[in-house]
Amino acid sequence: MKAVLSLIALVAVATAFVLPRQQDASVLDCFLCRLAVNVTDPPVDNEVHIVEADFLSACKKDFAKIPFIEQECLDYAHNKFDPIVKELESGTAPEDVCKKIEEC
Repeated sequence: MKAVLSLIALVAVATAFVLPRQQDASVLDCFLCRLAVNVTDPPVDNEVHIVEADFLSACKKDFAKIPFIEQECLDYAHNKFDPIVKELESGTAPEDVCKKIEEC
């Protein structure tokens, strides 16, 4: 019995070192981030609400057949849109924004 438990513990420890670490961001988060960057680039300070509305429209259009996505688009716009705009305004290249804010 001790041998079996020791083997299980050894496999668990080895697996922790071998398997890559899971990313915190999901595939959906990465896609939404890239969509937001495409809609937002170049950012316009006084028209952020218009750009956010454009993002919501594009998001709903791209995911029209998925029932829960409308709420996901709204949540993403409210929680993640400002960091994307700030990164673009600070000069971060559009292709690097999502990686920098750890969405991809």
